Amino acid sequence: MSDFELNLIALDIRKWDLELERLTIKLYYIINETEQTSQIDLSLTQLPEMVEELINKFRQEAETFLKNSLPAETEANIVLANDTFLRQKLSNYFKRVLLELNNPRRKKGQSRMIYSTHMDMYNENQDISFLPEKLRFNVVINWVRKYYDHEDYQKAIEPLRKLIQLRPDYGLGYKWLARSLKKVRKYEESMRMYEKYAEVDQSLDAYQDLAKSYRKGKLYDQSREIYQKILKDNPDDKEARIGMAQIQYAQNDDSYQKILNKLYAEDPEWVKNWLREEFNFRIYISPKTPLTPIQATRYLGFDQVFELTQRAFQNDIPSHFNPARARMSFYKEELDNWSMIYNKYHLGEEEVTLHPEAIDAAALRKTSGEGNGNGEEDQTLNPATKSSTKVEEILKEIREMKAIRKAAERYQSRNGPSRNSKNRKKSGRSNTGIKTKPEVKNKKNNSGSGKKTGDEINDSGNGDGASKKSRRTSAKKKLEKIDS
Repeated sequence: MSDFELNLIALDIRKWDLELERLTIKLYYIINETEQTSQIDLSLTQLPEMVEELINKFRQEAETFLKNSLPAETEANIVLANDTFLRQKLSNYFKRVLLELNNPRRKKGQSRMIYSTHMDMYNENQDISFLPEKLRFNVVINWVRKYYDHEDYQKAIEPLRKLIQLRPDYGLGYKWLARSLKKVRKYEESMRMYEKYAEVDQSLDAYQDLAKSYRKGKLYDQSREIYQKILKDNPDDKEARIGMAQIQYAQNDDSYQKILNKLYAEDPEWVKNWLREEFNFRIYISPKTPLTPIQATRYLGFDQVFELTQRAFQNDIPSHFNPARARMSFYKEELDNWSMIYNKYHLGEEEVTLHPEAIDAAALRKTSGEGNGNGEEDQTLNPATKSSTKVEEILKEIREMKAIRKAAERYQSRNGPSRNSKNRKKSGRSNTGIKTKPEVKNKKNNSGSGKKTGDEINDSGNGDGASKKSRRTSAKKKLEKIDS
């Protein structure tokens, strides 16, 4: 009879049924040096009974696996590894689960919930150097899976570093680490991990990931070299061919169209999906003709700028966004190529129609000073439609408030502060109701008699019951008076 050690790595509570008083649990374990998973149902009963039921069903799952994987004449004896530690761990875990289900502080009408749905046999802050190397590797893999599968890439990074330190020849560890680093915007280190992945794994997938990483990092020469290496051994590889087309497009080389035409003839649906989901329609070589959002809206025939920016933020239309300045810009050549590809390969239900005459007319109005009377471009597409974006409206309001505050400050500096405005300075508020830093009092009182003028009464908000809005209106009038 042969002994087989059974090691529990982790478990997940997948679902629970409180009417049937039952949990559905997924087990991750090692048996015969192989990682396996099993799903069992467990009754919600008393704590000791739950622990015993899980261990018995755990043994049964392991016996079934050995029976199906070993020769028929082999007699197997399953030995539960760390039996005492396992029972204590399960007891503490199920105790927490039952406390969460029977939480006395639960609000009336609130559903009974289980929040601790995952249990690690060995925690991340625990020293596992005493475990056999194979078991240590599977324990760390479980730590990675816990975060990586739930897209918590920041927390997955440290376990992944431990994984490749434990097994430097494990290629997938470098791949997962590279993806996690890319998700948290550590692009340079991510690229180094992709290089290490290709060096260790030397598979088609590894080379494709490295070429893609170079391409997205705008290292086109390195990317082209990898793609050419792939095509030398796999001349029909679609990923490498369309990757070459993407490089040619980014460098404004029209030969990309030949590659797309051949791929479309072979597999039109695959090309459509790739163009919709993956293709980058930005051109990274000068010269290019910049368009404002208003010009791009007219050029593409939209009624409102909002329609354009909404699709641009969804990456449906090529654009460039500067978050520091909250500004979105477009380029005519990119929109031309995008519309041509969109129509040629039938990427949408309706074709895109460009309106070059609209942007020519807009440019003419801008240079001739038509529109708003200030030599600026007209901010409406038609008399009834406002074209400014939400960000632009907020910035405009902020500028107006600043102008009002400055006007009020200039007025007071010329006419002297009122008695009530002095009180506002003590409380840290300006005439516009905006908090400001306290200022040093003027020693001279320009008002002389100490009586309030009509303007001061309106400004202080007393006497006529003026609201904050009326004070702002008063400040605007003062600004007009000063400017005139």
